Amino acid sequence: MDKRVTKMMRVVTMLLLSMMVVSCGLWRHTADDVINDMRDARHAQYVNVGNGLFGLGRLISPTLYEAGLGINSIQVLDLSKCSGNDRDKFRKRIMDLSRNGAYEEIVTRQEGYDTRTALVRRDGQYISEVVLVNASDRNDVMVLILGHINVENLERILNDKSIASASHLN
Repeated sequence: MDKRVTKMMRVVTMLLLSMMVVSCGLWRHTADDVINDMRDARHAQYVNVGNGLFGLGRLISPTLYEAGLGINSIQVLDLSKCSGNDRDKFRKRIMDLSRNGAYEEIVTRQEGYDTRTALVRRDGQYISEVVLVNASDRNDVMVLILGHINVENLERILNDKSIASASHLN
């Protein structure tokens, strides 16, 4: 009986271990993870316009929610003045984002060394995240827009001049 119990415990242990390995492989990085990891890099510039500031704006102007197109917060990370190693790490992390399946790549434009990418993360019929990235030999900038955004408003957000200038996408 002891041999059966020992064998069964080994099987259960191996099953749990294999499930843990598989779950670690399926864990996906998010754009927020990239910002949290990279915003502390030397010379990185980071700005977060959070939900509280958007909420204050809605109190002052009730139509701000409509003007905001369902946006709850915006984070901007600029690594233009960072070292080449930090910028390379950032670019690799962005490439991982577009490959991991959690984000859908909707726009990529490449002109020489300049690469402009827009990724979205859907939550049912809405978009919960829009990630705008500009990577070039001069600058590396990421804009993360969080909210409950209608798909119809996505084009308006992508074409918005203030967002485009923040991410150097114009």
